[in-house]
Amino acid sequence: MSTITNPELTATMNVRIPIGSFSLNGRLVMGSEARGLVIIANGDGDHLYDETNAFVARRLIACGFATLTVDLLTPNEAIEDAESSSLRFHQGLLASRLVKVTRWARARLVFSGLEIGLFASGLCAGAALAAASVSADIRAVVCRGARVDVVVPQLHHVRGEVLLLVGERDTVHLDASRGAFWLLPETARLEIVPNAGHLLDSPEALALVAREAERWFTRTLDLSTDEFSMEEALTDADFSVPMPA
Repeated sequence: MSTITNPELTATMNVRIPIGSFSLNGRLVMGSEARGLVIIANGDGDHLYDETNAFVARRLIACGFATLTVDLLTPNEAIEDAESSSLRFHQGLLASRLVKVTRWARARLVFSGLEIGLFASGLCAGAALAAASVSADIRAVVCRGARVDVVVPQLHHVRGEVLLLVGERDTVHLDASRGAFWLLPETARLEIVPNAGHLLDSPEALALVAREAERWFTRTLDLSTDEFSMEEALTDADFSVPMPA
C-alpha cells in the first residue's frame, strides 16, 4: 500500500554533482522521512525538467520516495548532442556517469541508510542497465521503453532487480526486449503496456508507468531506514541554495 506524503513537507534543491573536472546538474526533492532514493536519469537529449520523467518523479515523491533527477550531459554536451545525436549513443559514457552519480549519492550523509534505485528511458535506460551491471549500490532499475539492444553484453552482469516497461505497438524494441530479457536476473520482469508506442508518453501509458515504477521501488528498495534530519539535508555542503518556489 502506498504512503502519501504531504508536499508541503518536502524540500526541492538544485545540486551539482562533481564528475572529475566538471559537474552535472541535478534536482533533488525529498521529505523528512524518505522511503528510498530514486535517481531519475536524463541523458539522450532530454532536459532536467523533462515532463514525462517529472510526472513519474511526482508520483514517487507523493508516495514518500526521495528523487534525484540528473542530466547526464553537461549543457554544452546537450547542445552538441542536439545537433549530432552522438553522445546519447555513447552508452559507456552515460553508464560511467550514472555509476559516479550513484557513488556520490551513497557518500552523502543525507542518504545514509537509503537504498538506491534508477529510473530511465530509451537509450538512457540502456545506460542504467549497464551501470547496474557494475555497481552494487544500485538495488533496482525501472526502464521505460529501454533500448536493451545497445547493452546486451552487459545484461547478464546486471545486479539488482529490473522492471522493463515496453509499449505494445513498439514492435522493434519489444522483440529486442523479449530476446534480451532472459539475460537478466531471474527476478526481472517485462511488462507490456497496452496500445502504447516506444515513448510510452500518452496520458494512459504514462500513468501506468508511474504506478508500476512506484510499486516496483516499494517492493525492491529497503524501506526500513533510520530517520534522518531535514536540517542535515538542507545544510549538506554539496547542495546549492534551495530553488525558489
